[in-house]
Amino acid sequence: MIREAEQRDRDRIEELYKILIPDDNEIIVKKERIDQVKQDPHNFLYVNEIEGRVEGTVLLTICLDVMYGNRPYAVVEYVIVDPDCRGMGVGKELFNHVEDYCKKIGCREILLMSNVKRLAAHEFLKDKDLAM
Repeated sequence: MIREAEQRDRDRIEELYKILIPDDNEIIVKKERIDQVKQDPHNFLYVNEIEGRVEGTVLLTICLDVMYGNRPYAVVEYVIVDPDCRGMGVGKELFNHVEDYCKKIGCREILLMSNVKRLAAHEFLKDKDLAM
């Protein structure tokens, strides 16, 4: 089930982020920040929950643009799926949810941020067409 993150997801999201960037000792997910993101109409922290456990997450930011009238663009980052759940469609469901929302609001493109070192993630993304 894809849904917006809630405060109760804080520990699990932080755990996933530490899997995403294991050598970063400054990762701190705050409950109040999750609430701030949830209240912001341009930012979305989604989780994919399976049997009551968050197994993946993604941050979506909708950016206002002046070049193309009222059409925004989207930035997707901090995509992580628990290693034990990879290959089960968790990431694909997250991306499909993001893509559907972006199409619904008329985004002209989706920009995906990914660290150059994440080769396995790049292989996954080669198969995912995020063209608007």
